[in-house]
Amino acid sequence: MGVLNRIESMENELSIAELSLYNYIQTHPGKVPSMTAEQLGQAAKVSAPTVVRFVKKVGFQSFTDFKMQLSVDNQQPLTGQGYADLAPGASIDELKSSFSRNAQVTIKETAEILKEEALLAAIQLIQKKERLFVAGVGASELVAIDIQQKWSRLGNSVTVTHDYNSLLPQLVNKKEQSLLWLISNSGATPEILHLGETAKDLGIPIITMTRLGNNPLSKLGDVSLQVSRGKESDLRSAATNSIVAHLMAIDLLFYIYIGNDHNNAKKVRQSYHSVQEYRQNYL
Repeated sequence: MGVLNRIESMENELSIAELSLYNYIQTHPGKVPSMTAEQLGQAAKVSAPTVVRFVKKVGFQSFTDFKMQLSVDNQQPLTGQGYADLAPGASIDELKSSFSRNAQVTIKETAEILKEEALLAAIQLIQKKERLFVAGVGASELVAIDIQQKWSRLGNSVTVTHDYNSLLPQLVNKKEQSLLWLISNSGATPEILHLGETAKDLGIPIITMTRLGNNPLSKLGDVSLQVSRGKESDLRSAATNSIVAHLMAIDLLFYIYIGNDHNNAKKVRQSYHSVQEYRQNYL
């Protein structure tokens, strides 16, 4: 996803000043890479600090990074870069092509967005706590189950639930040993937000996983992991691209986690062999 497409996907979250800035960048993409933050601010009639905050809001670490990516976009052809529309009545071959392209764009964008410091901070929290509670609603629950499946293979205590009646007593009574991992693509799922606010009041550390952008859930996280804002079709029954983004992030985090400790790789092999042995002997 190019810079302009990324900003467009966040358009409804931009302030009036940020919209003015976006409109200028959209109209003059070739000029921006050679401008300073102050010059761009003057051209768009906003302040230089607004420019700096804007580029961080749309997922870049600095104004320099933003300009470099915009310059790359300017030199590439527009065709084939972004998400393909999933038109009703499309043939199976057209759907295969569109789904494949969209998945590739989502994975590439997520890899660009995920920051090393956030990934390592999440790993440190997981390593420190004895009990990991994971919660997600709807499609996000599938991501939560994937987290449970992976970290359980290492012998970690991982519970997937968003049921207050079962979760809160465990958090209250084991808060020193607990870590809460909350998944919501929008970052605004009411049940998940309530869990996050409760954990915050209890002093329990939180990892959040949402799509790129400012949202209520990411603000609650001690560590905030954000992924691509994958374009979904109007028939978004399966949240296809968002699931691809979240699962890719989980895979990356898990393999970094394993790679940081050789004992973890040993545990994965042991768990695999134990399952195979069970199947051979009892199934």
